[in-house]
Amino acid sequence: MRESTAAVAIIRREHKGQTLWLAQWNGNWQCYHFVGGHKRADESFRQCVIREIGEELEIIEGQGFLVADRPLAHLDYTAWSEDARQETHYVMELFEVRLVGEAARQRIEADSHNRWLTEQEIHEKRCHDGSPISETMGLLLEKANLCSVSSCRAESPRSA
Repeated sequence: MRESTAAVAIIRREHKGQTLWLAQWNGNWQCYHFVGGHKRADESFRQCVIREIGEELEIIEGQGFLVADRPLAHLDYTAWSEDARQETHYVMELFEVRLVGEAARQRIEADSHNRWLTEQEIHEKRCHDGSPISETMGLLLEKANLCSVSSCRAESPRSA
């Protein structure tokens, strides 16, 4: 069975009484997904998420963002990978990430590949403009108990 070990950045903010989640366009998957990526053998999950944020959002740890010392969740599950077209065993750690300073927020929001998504959009797997959202976003939020099950539950985990 295929294996995937990754770290994921959970970057959220409150806006008008609702939680918004930061997602980024994934060109390989052709949908929005959390910032994150595969863990290298020589790095910890936390080091992985720091590297991925630096690469994908182009901001620097300590100046543009802070990562929690411990993960919000350690997930170990099997699901279908649409990208690989096969069942995949996933080991993931999700880390709470806090943006630091106005410059980091402005840089993120100036990049059209980044979007703040509502739980409703994640549940519907579509942005307000119709752009697709990875089903895995809802699955991860549900598995980590980070949103209400009814708003984030994906009917079936088909894209990862």
